[in-house]
Amino acid sequence: MTLTNWAGNVAIAAEDGWTRITSLEQLESMLTREEGTVRVLGSRFTYPAQLRCPDGTRGILLDLPGRGAGELRGENLYVTGDTLLEDVWRAFGRRGLEPAACPPVITSQTVAGALATGTHAQGLSGGTFSDCVATVEFMDGTGTLHQLTPADAEFDAAVLNLGCLGVVVGLELRGRPAKGLHCARFTVAEDNLPERYAAWNRESVAAKSWWFTEHQVTHTWIVHDDSWTPSGDETHTRADLDHIVTRTRRQLMADIGDGRGRTPAAQTLEKFLSATGSTGTLHGIFKNGIPAPQLNMEIAVALDAVPAAYAGLKELLRDSPYKLHYPVILRTTGPARGHLSPTQAAPATYFGFVSYMSAAGSITAARPLFDDIQRLLYGLGGRPHWGKYFTPELLPASHTDGFHRFRQALHTFDPHRRFENDTFYRTLGLSPARPGTDKPPPLSRPRLPEQRAETRPTAPTQHRG
Repeated sequence: MTLTNWAGNVAIAAEDGWTRITSLEQLESMLTREEGTVRVLGSRFTYPAQLRCPDGTRGILLDLPGRGAGELRGENLYVTGDTLLEDVWRAFGRRGLEPAACPPVITSQTVAGALATGTHAQGLSGGTFSDCVATVEFMDGTGTLHQLTPADAEFDAAVLNLGCLGVVVGLELRGRPAKGLHCARFTVAEDNLPERYAAWNRESVAAKSWWFTEHQVTHTWIVHDDSWTPSGDETHTRADLDHIVTRTRRQLMADIGDGRGRTPAAQTLEKFLSATGSTGTLHGIFKNGIPAPQLNMEIAVALDAVPAAYAGLKELLRDSPYKLHYPVILRTTGPARGHLSPTQAAPATYFGFVSYMSAAGSITAARPLFDDIQRLLYGLGGRPHWGKYFTPELLPASHTDGFHRFRQALHTFDPHRRFENDTFYRTLGLSPARPGTDKPPPLSRPRLPEQRAETRPTAPTQHRG
């Protein structure tokens, strides 16, 4: 069977180009006895360019014992790396708990994939999914199994690893009591973004905004614990939001050739219709994403740079001959662990941009606009969401504070470049490992004082749930 991306429209690995891994022994054997580049594929929500397995690269698909079941350890949960996020929330939820991290909108991805690419949500009290990681277990490029905690020096490399350091096989996740919250929804003029956006985040548990640039309004969700008080225009919702959404949806349908509005792309806008307040957990409020074939890009800038980013984007999007299919998304997080994290030291706001593929499956024509956006936001300190679309030459990782530490970790954990990835290596400024040769020369593997090589843990014995 040929492996495709999650949407089934891009081939990732040929029928004979990938291996299902069902045990740690099998994985260790592959890494110690076989040659060639390998790539962990997971549920394949990452942008296809980062996943595609060219000739000479073998895909790895984990199917470990205990996948999806999990093992509760007090308020913590142990899961295998190939467990889906939705199974994590379900396992915690059965005990009245939730992961100690705000959930992303798409929970059909694996925990290892979410960790590797820096999957994030929103809210200044958290950063990425790594917030809830108590222990990460991964097998490096030499077949050595490691167990790292937040106290270990190499934890920041392991939790945002780009799939370039090894294979995450297990995680222990911290839980907390699930909490009911309130969600206020309102629509105001777009000039509230540079003036009020930072305050919305600082005054709430979490805030998320959708900027309808062609209609000069922003729609915002404020999640709070019943302590948030609206002011000014926030006290009422503009009655024309449904009209704006309907017009935006109609234009989207025309652009992608969806005459009846039956594609997932057309359905993504329906959540804005008749928007009203609600109550629920963070997971219940924000789990509303509808996967649709698309070009999806997120770039983070410092929260303090939002007014400048807003001004630049307003001019760029107004003048561009290319148009987005979805409102610009704004999500802000607090600092997050990870050498390559866009939010290492201070809160940052991710600006999200979407252009859908046509109903017939053709690629979007908006790439020039996406390149212009990258150039603009890079000039404001912009850094990409690593699991989505970006151009390595326009957003080099050398702009990231932990760049040199991550490159050292890469040399430490994958000295033979078994997990070499062209897209990520380009952004890291690394040349191909094996130009004109079958494999790289042997490299010595330094051992870090804080690094612990663990005996292989026994995965939970429950069958897949």
